Amino acid sequence: MVAFVAAVIAVAPAATATPWDPEPLAPQSPVGNERAAPASALLPGERLRPGNSLRSPNGRYLLALQRNGNLVLYDMARFAEPPPGAAHSSWPADAALGVGNVPVALWDARTAGTTAGALVMSPDGDLVLHAADAAGGPLWSSRTADRPGAFLSVRDDGAVVVGYGDDGAVVVGYGDGRVLWTAGTSIPDVGLAGTKHVVYDRAGQRVWLIEADGSLFDTYPVSGRATSPSPGAYSVFSKSQYSSSPRTPVTMRHMVRFVEGITGLDIGFHSIPRTYGGIPIQTVDELGQPRSAGCVRQHDAKASQLYDWAPIGTPVIVLA
Repeated sequence: MVAFVAAVIAVAPAATATPWDPEPLAPQSPVGNERAAPASALLPGERLRPGNSLRSPNGRYLLALQRNGNLVLYDMARFAEPPPGAAHSSWPADAALGVGNVPVALWDARTAGTTAGALVMSPDGDLVLHAADAAGGPLWSSRTADRPGAFLSVRDDGAVVVGYGDDGAVVVGYGDGRVLWTAGTSIPDVGLAGTKHVVYDRAGQRVWLIEADGSLFDTYPVSGRATSPSPGAYSVFSKSQYSSSPRTPVTMRHMVRFVEGITGLDIGFHSIPRTYGGIPIQTVDELGQPRSAGCVRQHDAKASQLYDWAPIGTPVIVLA
C-alpha cells in the first residue's frame, strides 16, 4: 500500500479530450476477437475499434476510443462546463445523459486528430493503439510488453488495484492484482505543481512520472531497497546509457542518477541488471518487491522511457 497520508493525494486534473463522442456508448457486434462494448475488460488478443468503449462494472467510468483518434477515460457522474462563450445546449452530448451534459475526462492518450485503427490488448502484455494505416506504426502504448497474460480492465473498486488507484482506475495487469500500468487514478501531490517530476514510493516500490500540468504520464512497479534512499527531495544529476556495478559483475542500461553517494556509490533508476553473460538477476514479475542493494530497477522498456522523459535537473521525490 502507498505509505503517505490522504492529505498529499490529489486527483490528476481533467485532460483535454473534446469533442465528446456519444458513439462509444453504442454496442457493436463482436467480430473475430473483438468484444461487444461496453464490457469492462479487454482480454489478450481482443481489440476496440474507434467508436467502441469499455465501462466499469458500476457503470460510472467509460474508456472510449473516440472517432477523433483519442483514447479517453470519462467519469460519467461528473460534468464539464462548456467553454467560454459557448451555449450549453450547443455542446455535443450523450443522449442518455441529456443535452449539454459533457462528462469529465480523467485521462487521455493525447492522440486526438490521429487516424486510430484499433486499441489492441496484445498477447505479450502490451496495450497498443494502432494507426489505421499499418505503415503509420503504433500511436501509443502502455509499454508493458513481455508480460503475457495481462489484460486491460476498467475498475470501480480501488481495493482490487492493490492500493494504487481510487474508483475509475484503468489498469493493465493480472487477475491476482498485479498492476503493470494504470491511469486515471489518484497520484501523489508533493507540492510541485507546474514542474515535471518523478515520485518514488519506497514502501510501495512504485514510481510515478508526473507532467508539469499535473497529469500522470506513467506509473509502474519497481525494485529498489527497502531502507534507502532517505525520504526527501532530490534531482536527476547524471545519466548514462550503459553502466556497471563496482561491487558485483553486472551491467545496467539507461541509468538515471538522482542521489549522490558519499563513497561514490550513487543511486539511480535503471534497467534490471544483467550478468556479463546477459542473464537478468531478477524477473520482471518480481518488480514491486524491494530486491535491490541500492538503486531502483525497472522493466527495460520503462528504464528507456524514463531516460528519455527526465532531463538533467528533473526533481525526484522519495516517499517513505
